[in-house]
Formats: sequence, C-alpha cells, structure tokens
Amino acid sequence: MSRTLMLVCLWVCLAPVTLPVQAQSVDDFVADAQREMDAWNHENAIEACDRALALDGDHSRALFLRAMAKRETGDREGALLDLDHVIELVPDSPEYFYERGTLKYYVQDYRGAVVDFDAFLELVPDSEFILQLSGESKMQLQDYAGAVADYSRALELDPQNPEVHYLRAYAQMEREDYEGAIRDFTAVMDIPPRGGMEIDRSDMALVRRAEVKRRAGDFPGAQADCDRALERNDGELEARFIRALVRVELERFDEAIGDLDIVIDRYPLPEVYQARGKARQGLGDAEGAALDFQRAEEMRQQRP
Repeated sequence: MSRTLMLVCLWVCLAPVTLPVQAQSVDDFVADAQREMDAWNHENAIEACDRALALDGDHSRALFLRAMAKRETGDREGALLDLDHVIELVPDSPEYFYERGTLKYYVQDYRGAVVDFDAFLELVPDSEFILQLSGESKMQLQDYAGAVADYSRALELDPQNPEVHYLRAYAQMEREDYEGAIRDFTAVMDIPPRGGMEIDRSDMALVRRAEVKRRAGDFPGAQADCDRALERNDGELEARFIRALVRVELERFDEAIGDLDIVIDRYPLPEVYQARGKARQGLGDAEGAALDFQRAEEMRQQRP
C-alpha cells in the first residue's frame, strides 16, 4: 500500500463523526420561554415565544406567555392582541379571562373588563378579588346598582372586609341609598383593623358618613361626625368643609365662614368660594358675596 493511500485511510478513520443536529420543537421553545419568564427576562421570553409561534401560530401556551411578557415590558396593546387570540382558541379558561380582564381594567377599558370579569366569575364564582375589581369597573361606568351587587357578593365571602364595605358605601351614596351608605361607613369604623398592608379607612369613613348625613338632611348628625373627625385631626379639611356646608344650611353663617377661611387658605377651590359667598350673602354682605361668587366662576372657567 502506498504511503499516500495509508495517510488517506488514517484521515478517514480519525475524522470526527458529525451527528445530525436535532431541531428544537415548539414545546422546547415554550419551555425556554417559561424559564425566561421565571427569571424575569421578558425580552428573551418574547423571543422564545416568537420561535414557538413560527412553528405553530395557534399554540395557546406560547401566546399566553408572550402576552404576559409583553405586559411586563409595557406593550399592553400587544399583550391584549395575544390574549384575544388565545381566548378564541381556549374560550373556557378562567386564567385567560382573569389576565385579560385585569389588563383591561388597568388600561381603563372598564366596559371590556366587566365582560371578562363576568366570564371569569361564571367559571370561578367565589373570587373576592375579581368581584371587587368588577365593582370598581362598574363604578367607573356609573353602573352603581351593578357595583353594589358585586360588592355584596364579595361581602358574602368575607363579611368583615372593611375595604369592600367602604367601596359599597360609595356606590350606595351615588344611588342615594343613604341608609345603606351610612350602615357600610359605620361598619368600616366598627371592624377592627387587620394590619399588614391594608389601609385603615376608619377616619375617612367617619368623614364620608358626615357627607352622607348632610345629603340626607341630617344636619345635626353630619355636624357631630365632623366635630368628631376634627377632634381626631384638626387638619382634616374635608370634614371642615362639610361642617361649613352644614352650618350654612343651619344659618350659622359666621361659624361657616370661619371654617371656610381655613379651607381656602389651604385649598382655594371654586366650591369653597361658592360656599363662602353663600354664607356672606346670608349675613347680608352683598359685596363680599359677589366677590366670592365671581372668584368661583373664574376658577371654574380656568378648569380644563
């Protein structure tokens, strides 16, 4: 055998064997996307989902993961488009309605959010959190009866939730169900604070209850609540303003002006000037009243 032939044989024997590279599957890319999501690498997760969807454009998990990653990167419109697609493919998944509904809520598409929350609650009827968000969405849509219904369902699940009592009180106040609003604001004040991250709304509930009583014509009750709120915090300007409005109704004009002067010093709003003008008018101070009414009107016209 010639030397050249021997070298060729040796090269063939020693040459590395190249194995065929196995292409990644859709599930491989989806698994990569999940790992990237878990590591908060959202751009990498989107890239992995794009690769998965290039192989299967209707892969529901890839669409969902990409929606979540887009949401985290601030591409809410893109997230909603992916969620629309995945819900068309899987119309009975509470998880997808939950995510699309909450995203619509945060982009202030309250009507769309309510539709998704309704669909979610058909599948998971005992979600206190979604009932609360649904109620808040309906409040934005001025569907106060619907909001009360959602908050009532939430309170059936947790009767001692002060936040939901507070929200339902607002909805009842807008419906002019003053008795119901007073009951709920009183409940907020009576329920012991839970601590943690929960906001203690008992002081705010006292002030809001005063406003409900004023609207209902219970002026002594409203003033009593305002007095109590100001004993707790002399700087509570909303309570002072409500008390001034009550004092105007009771024709205690000097006392009303005293309260309104304090409020105007901190928050010179047109409503406050209007109230002081009415109090001055009650005292027969036509010139002072005219100046306050004029100032109130000028400020209203300057509002966007």
